[in-house]
Amino acid sequence: MSQDLLERKWSNFFRHFDADGNGFIEHDDFVLRGAQVAAAFGYATETPAAQAVTSGFQRVWESLAGNLDTDGDGRVSREEFTGGMTVFADGDRYQDLFQPAIDALLAMGDADGDGQLSQAEWVRLQMGYGTSESDAEYTFGLLDADGSGYLTRDEISAATRQYFTSTDPEAPGNGLYGPLA
Repeated sequence: MSQDLLERKWSNFFRHFDADGNGFIEHDDFVLRGAQVAAAFGYATETPAAQAVTSGFQRVWESLAGNLDTDGDGRVSREEFTGGMTVFADGDRYQDLFQPAIDALLAMGDADGDGQLSQAEWVRLQMGYGTSESDAEYTFGLLDADGSGYLTRDEISAATRQYFTSTDPEAPGNGLYGPLA
């Protein structure tokens, strides 16, 4: 059950980042998804905020490709992805992989500069990933651990950790990109 849960979450992430839907995640998927998230906030791709997100996404891509592209074809299949994610599920390696992108997204999504994301800001961010509005609203409710009506860096980081590493079926972070199918 626990490995099945992880594989379902990893498959869900894969689906979100296979931006062109060709069955592989590639460098261009990460660039496209970064541009889509930036556009959801009204940023053109050449703005510093959009460039920071793109840079964070490219670091994620480089690490994923370097660790998961087992056949060396410059892209990661679903099988390579789910098979290799155990590397990042152990210990804190996921933190090095995802935290730069989380920080860039938080900086861009935090329209009022208060260091946290409101529900409206979170929904816009998630819609840039291709998450539906209702799923993003659902997720916000799960992740707002202190009930403040905002998501902090710590709450988003904890949810990301849970999403990629937790085998607890009740962990709120399991719904990071909406309910699991």
